[in-house]
Amino acid sequence: MSQSPRTRNSTLIALDLSGAGAPREWRRTDDTEAESFIMGRLAGLASLADKGGVDLLSLDETFRVGGPRRRDAWLDGAVAASRLARHTRTATLVATVPLGVARPEHVAGAVSSVHRASAERAGWQLEAAPVNGTSARAVDAVINSWATPERRARSKAATGSSAPAESERRAPIVVIGVRNAVDLELAAARADVARLSVATLEEARTARTAIRRAAAEWGRNPDDITVLVDIHVVISADRPSAQARWDLLNSLETAPRTAPLRSIGTAADLVDLWAEWVHAGAADGFTVIPASVPTDVLALVQDVVPALTARGLRTEAAAQARTAATGSAEAARPATARTVRRRAAADA
Repeated sequence: MSQSPRTRNSTLIALDLSGAGAPREWRRTDDTEAESFIMGRLAGLASLADKGGVDLLSLDETFRVGGPRRRDAWLDGAVAASRLARHTRTATLVATVPLGVARPEHVAGAVSSVHRASAERAGWQLEAAPVNGTSARAVDAVINSWATPERRARSKAATGSSAPAESERRAPIVVIGVRNAVDLELAAARADVARLSVATLEEARTARTAIRRAAAEWGRNPDDITVLVDIHVVISADRPSAQARWDLLNSLETAPRTAPLRSIGTAADLVDLWAEWVHAGAADGFTVIPASVPTDVLALVQDVVPALTARGLRTEAAAQARTAATGSAEAARPATARTVRRRAAADA
């Protein structure tokens, strides 16, 4: 793999900040200040998470910055990720740029802009429900456009072609959500990170085992795929308080985004679950979906990450390797929103 988002023997911590985007009603206004507010809050959350040890920050296809409607709103995640490059130093910035509404070369161009802005810390995540399904050929077209020899070899693994020497240039990582057997095969063949959305440890362990077995069949090292499990969290000082906040959030008209697996309780409850699943071989880490921001993001950074370190699930060596692998965002010239949108439209 050209760029691993984590170091072996250290669990990976991912944070989905899609919920920090503009509410749906904000997308129907002509208020240009909405985007500034959303990006200001998002930058603060990303900086906090990055400094606190979060490895991967992701924005899915539902993320919007608000303000006037645009035909290229599907680029909002990539635009936001490129801006976050200047507010983060080590975290991988993953944006969903949907294949269902854009040509592969446009998707690749948008992600490449984020990659340049972040000193090679970008990632591309496939959308959850592509308009016409996900084509392996289309995914390969995106990956191959980044021109890393190892990635080209990966897409040709089925033909028996020998892999050329690894390029020194790191390509964006590829994140694929696994919802069915087709997704599983695609993740095994192409992904650096596979995201599971399951409710039980046994489901996760079965899926992770299947992904690793399929990866080996594709001629890949199974350890080159990091398997994350989505978990929706409410973190409070005690369980009654957490449950009360969860009930309140669900009583609102805009209910929080949910995942099958939930941790509604204390930081210790989440860490216990985390350790159990990782030690059982069910996950290499988790993608935390905060029920509310910034409350649960702050709790993740201040309480959960230190507790994971204390439990031996995070190490100083891993943190140093993470910094070395991703480089410094200050070394890159940040891409503007206009740059990302222009490159995505290039060659149209």
